[in-house]
Amino acid sequence: MKTFSIYEHPDHRLEVVKQGISFPGLLLGGVWLLWHRMWVFGALATGVGLGFYLLFPSSEGYVFGIPYGYQFGLADIMNLGICGVVAFCGNGWRATSLLDRGFDDMGTEQAATSDGAKAAFLRRTGIARHEPGFVRREPV
Repeated sequence: MKTFSIYEHPDHRLEVVKQGISFPGLLLGGVWLLWHRMWVFGALATGVGLGFYLLFPSSEGYVFGIPYGYQFGLADIMNLGICGVVAFCGNGWRATSLLDRGFDDMGTEQAATSDGAKAAFLRRTGIARHEPGFVRREPV
């Protein structure tokens, strides 16, 4: 079971953020930040990552990750570092971003998936409102 934090916007939208390491953030880095509307961090991580490829090309040479005689270089190591920072700090940054955008911290839930955490929160709080994509089914 994973631990998820639940955030609610004043217009009753719910956002769920997993606590801990973000594996999509490890793989995608700056793109993951941009996807979650953290524009400054995402632009900074993406810009610095591309800048590393311009400043530190490999000895065999490649441009923007398109290899011709590819050799693992210093820019790759530095970009792996950026992705590692995003993986370890990204979910915390996302939680802070949601709070800055007006969401309220509603607590945590234990669940296997983010949808399961949202459903457990709605069951626990007894909130019967319409969520986009959420279908309430009565027990049989």
